[in-house]
Amino acid sequence: MSNDIRKFRIINKIEKNIITNSISKISHKALLALENMKFSLFISFNPISIEDNFPSIYLIPNDLAKTVVNVEQETEVCSAGIYFGFIKIDQFLLSLEGAEFLYHLQAFPKNAQLISNDEGEKAILYGNRILKKYITYIPQTLKKNELLLILNQSKELICLALCQVNYSKTQKLNPNELIALNLVDKGDYLRKKQ
Repeated sequence: MSNDIRKFRIINKIEKNIITNSISKISHKALLALENMKFSLFISFNPISIEDNFPSIYLIPNDLAKTVVNVEQETEVCSAGIYFGFIKIDQFLLSLEGAEFLYHLQAFPKNAQLISNDEGEKAILYGNRILKKYITYIPQTLKKNELLLILNQSKELICLALCQVNYSKTQKLNPNELIALNLVDKGDYLRKKQ
C-alpha cells in the first residue's frame, strides 16, 4: 500500500483510545453516543485538511464508509463526512462541527452550555472573548477549564469556549470581565485567509 492511500483511512486502536479518552472528559453521555453511533471515524493526514498540521478526524456514516475506502484506492481523498476534530500529540480536540453533532444528539452536558444575548452573539461571532455582559444564562455547576458550548437566544451553537471561572466567581464579576475564552466560533471561517 502506498503512502498516498494511507493519507485518509479508518482510525487505528491508538487513535480510537485518544479520541475516546478525550470525549469521556466532555461527558459520559457523549462517550456513549460516540460508541453507539452508526458512523466510522476516519483520519486524514492531508496537509490541506490538517488543522495546524495535526491529523483531522472525520465522522462518516457506516453505509458510506465502504464507498470512501473503495474511492481511496482509486484516488486521493482528503476529507469526507463531518469534520469531528483533530489529534494533537495525545489529545483529541473537538471541532465546532463535532460539538454541534453531539449537541444535536443531546450528548453535550447542559451544565456546559451558556446562552448569549444578541450583543454577545455578534461579539462572539467576530472572535471576541466571552464577557459576563454577553451571557444571559450560566449554569450553577459551571467549572473552570471546562469545554463550553455558547448558544444564541435560539439555542443554536455559535461557539466552543474554555471556561475561565467557577460559577461562584461569576456572581462577583463585573459585566466586562471574562467568563470564557473563544476557542472557535461560527464566524471563524469568514475571518480565515482564503
